[in-house]
Amino acid sequence: MKPPYLMTLDETATEVPRDKRVYFEVFGCQMNKLDSELMLESLSQSGYTLTHDVEDAGVIIYNTCSIREKAEERAYSRLGSFKKRKAQDPNLVIALTGCVAQHHESALLAKLPHVDMIVGTREFHRLSDMIAEVRSGAEPLVATELDSPLEFHRSQNMGPSSCQAYVSVMRGCDQVCSYCIVPTTRGKEVSRPPEVILEEIRRLAENGVREVTFLGQTVNSYGKRLGDGVGLHTLLYGVEDIAGIERVRFITSHPRYMRPKLIEAMATCEKACEYLHLPVQSGSSSMLARMKRTYDRDFFLKVTDRMRNRIANFAIATDFIVGFPGETDEEFEDSMSLACEVGFDHGYVFKYSPRPGTVSHRIADDVPEDVKKERNNALMNQIMDIAQVKNEAYVGSTLEILVEGPSKNDPTRFTGRTRNHRIVSFAADADEPIGQFLQVKVDRATGTSLWGSKVGCSTESPTIPKPRLDPAHDAS
Repeated sequence: MKPPYLMTLDETATEVPRDKRVYFEVFGCQMNKLDSELMLESLSQSGYTLTHDVEDAGVIIYNTCSIREKAEERAYSRLGSFKKRKAQDPNLVIALTGCVAQHHESALLAKLPHVDMIVGTREFHRLSDMIAEVRSGAEPLVATELDSPLEFHRSQNMGPSSCQAYVSVMRGCDQVCSYCIVPTTRGKEVSRPPEVILEEIRRLAENGVREVTFLGQTVNSYGKRLGDGVGLHTLLYGVEDIAGIERVRFITSHPRYMRPKLIEAMATCEKACEYLHLPVQSGSSSMLARMKRTYDRDFFLKVTDRMRNRIANFAIATDFIVGFPGETDEEFEDSMSLACEVGFDHGYVFKYSPRPGTVSHRIADDVPEDVKKERNNALMNQIMDIAQVKNEAYVGSTLEILVEGPSKNDPTRFTGRTRNHRIVSFAADADEPIGQFLQVKVDRATGTSLWGSKVGCSTESPTIPKPRLDPAHDAS
């Protein structure tokens, strides 16, 4: 079975020895997915190639996520299934990488004694050397230093789509959200120099990438400690001059850092998409204070209003947490009312679960599970109802999409996205070129996607000019 996310480096590499074939399982966020691409590229430079058959692999890598307990337990379960095989094949190398490795470090060796390597979030560039060390007879290795430099060179796109690529602009997080483990597993914020990032994007464009997404745990705080007024707006303006790139997005943002300069860049840069994923987590100011989110309800509403006033055709998605310790009925109703007031185009709702190592783990998890489930369903249904109405407004219109590939649910259809991140499914030829811009007429809508028919290709530049900002606005 093909594992999630990564594409093969070379589908014809059938003569590669088994000990050079590597299998990946990737859990969690987009940063984990990008890290897996970087691991694969680093390994490929040492002669390794990707296999989608775990039984065919000489190296098995699980890149893990510790944000939610279920993802962590799922990784443990799957890794445990290789214990017998490892006993029969000592040359097999099994690695647990990513946030779970960073969080639990050497303690994992007691839980999973057949695992050869525990590799944290800043050490994965040394994978090839560590594999060689293990095979030479070394004891299991633990590499979890967080002060390691961001040493990686990216020359190509290893993700599942040849036309889209993630680009890491920063690592780590300086926030202190009481429920979040990321500062522990990813360390302090470190931003990459803008010239290094833009050169990476030029290389990706030369290899056919047309859309890039900037990644960071708090991506819109990019530029801290770089000086000279460098910020995420610097990168948006820089990409404007890179031929071949037609769209730019970024995730995940923090409301506190949606500053006027960044909003202006989103409004005026032609390649910047009219979409933002901006987690609010709660609509209650008292709850946001207990979560240590550094803003309140009014601040969030002012930020979203400013973006909608300045950015044409703007769409916004968000995240909520329900059942955080002490959440009252009134505080939950504040989240319900905020969802209505903002009118999110999409959203995710998560039931709170305590994570060891966080501030909130020391607080009693006092909201009953059945109440969490009820609130989760009620808020998700409300968000979906709003999204349904918004999507239905597109029925009858013709939209431009970037073709991403076959539909996961129907092989006779392909999917793509609009600039404001709406998923569009359409009937297509079997050889529909991925990375092409198409015009699709929408004939029906659900709360999650649009459905339509292809009416033609975009023959001119797909970039849609945006209205300039009113110069009377203060963009300082």
